[in-house]
Amino acid sequence: MVEKSTQHTSRRMIRLFARRSLSKELAISLILLLILFEGLLLAYVYSRQSRFLQQELEKKADDYAEKLSEVLVVPLWDYDDEQIGKIGLSFLQSDVIDEVHIKDAGGKTLFMVTGRQDAQGLLSRSVAITYKDQLIGYADLVFSLGAINEDLAWLRNTILLILIISLIVIFVTATILLRVFMRKPLNILQKGIDRVAQGDYDYRFDEIHHIELTGIAGRIKEMAADIQAREISLQDEVTVRKHAEEKIRESEAQSRALLDAMPDMMFQLDRKGYFLKYHGTQQDLHLPPDTFLGKKIDDVLPAHLAQLQHAKAEQALRTRQLQIFEYDLLINDKKTYFECRMVAISDETIMAVVRNITESKQAATDKSRLEEQLRKAQKMEAIGTLAGGVAHDLNNVLSGLIRYPELILMDLPADSSLKSSILAIKKSGEKAANIVQDMLTLARRGVAVSEVVNLNDIITDYLRSPEYEKLKQTHFDLTLEVSLEPELLGITGSPVHLSKTVMNLVSNAAEALVDGGRISISSENRYIDKPISGYDDIQEGDYVTLTVSDTGIGIAAQEIERIFEPFYTKKTMGRSGTGLGMAVVWGTVKDHMGYIDVQSTEGKGTKFFIYLPACRHPLTRKETRRSIEDYRGKGEFLLIVDDIKDQRDIATGILTKLGYRVESVSSGEAAVDYLKTRTADLLILDMIMDPGIDGLETYRRILELHPAQKAIIASGYSESERVKEAQKLGAGAYVKKPYLMEKMAVAVREELDK
Repeated sequence: MVEKSTQHTSRRMIRLFARRSLSKELAISLILLLILFEGLLLAYVYSRQSRFLQQELEKKADDYAEKLSEVLVVPLWDYDDEQIGKIGLSFLQSDVIDEVHIKDAGGKTLFMVTGRQDAQGLLSRSVAITYKDQLIGYADLVFSLGAINEDLAWLRNTILLILIISLIVIFVTATILLRVFMRKPLNILQKGIDRVAQGDYDYRFDEIHHIELTGIAGRIKEMAADIQAREISLQDEVTVRKHAEEKIRESEAQSRALLDAMPDMMFQLDRKGYFLKYHGTQQDLHLPPDTFLGKKIDDVLPAHLAQLQHAKAEQALRTRQLQIFEYDLLINDKKTYFECRMVAISDETIMAVVRNITESKQAATDKSRLEEQLRKAQKMEAIGTLAGGVAHDLNNVLSGLIRYPELILMDLPADSSLKSSILAIKKSGEKAANIVQDMLTLARRGVAVSEVVNLNDIITDYLRSPEYEKLKQTHFDLTLEVSLEPELLGITGSPVHLSKTVMNLVSNAAEALVDGGRISISSENRYIDKPISGYDDIQEGDYVTLTVSDTGIGIAAQEIERIFEPFYTKKTMGRSGTGLGMAVVWGTVKDHMGYIDVQSTEGKGTKFFIYLPACRHPLTRKETRRSIEDYRGKGEFLLIVDDIKDQRDIATGILTKLGYRVESVSSGEAAVDYLKTRTADLLILDMIMDPGIDGLETYRRILELHPAQKAIIASGYSESERVKEAQKLGAGAYVKKPYLMEKMAVAVREELDK
């Protein structure tokens, strides 16, 4: 039994050694090598360096003690306490000295200072100090072993680094060893793999004996069998998939390019109205995508739009047909128009493609309006040309009709029965002559306007004229309200034509009154910052405006388009009107390069607004005023902030003439940047600047830089809440555009003198 057991054990050992493991052999060898190498290295280096550092410190201690005794001889002999202290402190600066103790020959302490309190280990030296063989004192030095400990710590760290490096070396060595010990079996395995890869799926890996590699060879043989079984079917499947994937990639690339090129917004929603996905620009969005994705339409859009979207989505899901509709939405306080195309892409999902059509709608509206304005202008030009020709011929006929009755009346007796008839003929001729004169005025395009006039004077002169007195007698129950701008700018024009314009507007207003009523006449300086679209397109600039309004019957919307046409009138021809009055107004305003706007409500009244370009030539004023010299500048520096170049140039010209130093910038942001490095005695701020921050926000930011900054506000609009808010912050006077030299001079001078 014992013999059999021994034989069995021997066979097991033989089998064990016959089936060796390369990884085990290599691992054991490398571990033994690492332990031997690192143990010897650490013990040797650490012991040797520790002794060396201890010796170095003792030597340095002896040197320091000897030097200290040498330098202390003279101070101790002279009892120079100050010098002794300096020497002691200088030695204490050394990294290795922890304590310096100096005593005289009698043992009295002359200097003692302890340095670091956390010293690790101590080494002391004591030395006697003599002079000419006479003992004059003692010096004790205490040295810290901290430096040695730090060096030893560095040594340990170095050894750890060496350990890491050695591990790297071992790994490299292992790689080399693995290549040496496993090259042949791996080559055999590689050869077999190549055979299998070439299609020899029956190849046997009989030459491989290592445990690790035989397992791999077995798995490769199993894989080869599976590959052989699937290869034919996989080849066909791969071909089909490659073709399909290529088509999908092409389609996706085309779709992405198409989506990126489209200006539309694309929303994906579910049946309940929740936003699932979004693609497209964000500038036309009501809200950013991250605020509405995952939310319901009802939480994002106004109620009426949400209801419309739900209805169209339900219809798209039910009918599977494209739904096209338009809607408008307020974005940044501006009405924006959109076209939505909604289609169902599944039983539960809808795709909505939305396009901003505001510009196209506005363009269509503007085109229609401009075409209508052109049509009216062409019509008025044609009628004016015709009226001019007819008036020229009628004047020849009417000359006899007026002049001959005057001659006949001179020869008739005072009591002649024909006198009344001839006077009637003469009066009719004069009426006809007035009509012809209106026709000539209508036909007179391009009136030469070179005289500077004040519209207030023209209005005042008309209200004192016989024509107005006659109007009051006819309409005795009307109430007249007059509000004239005291500092009205001048206009370049024809006083005769402008006077007739005022007369026709007031006469037309009086005819519109029923059983009394009110007529209002006003003039105003007005600066148009942005073009105004109305009956005329009024461009930006400085204007003198004439407003004539009444509380009469008003004008129907369909009639407003025709009120300036010649002979279009609701009055009785020959009694209360000729039909040319408003045509004359239109022609006169156009001759003066002005604009007309009309606002009317049936049953409530009508307002006519006349915009005439202002000029800045000085006008002779009747009243005595303070000299402009009283408001001249004293060289102060002013900064003008206005987004319109013409306005900056006008203000710069006025203020430079008044004796100020002036600079100007075109935006609020530019003003803030300018004042970051400079100062100004006074700011002149435009309230409305587009684009960019307005006058109020500009002033707020400048006050952060210069808290006591003086400023005045200039604007073409009325004194708004934002103007008042700026004045609460410290801004001074509000100067309404267009600028008047005197008003600007007073405002600037008074603000600077505060």
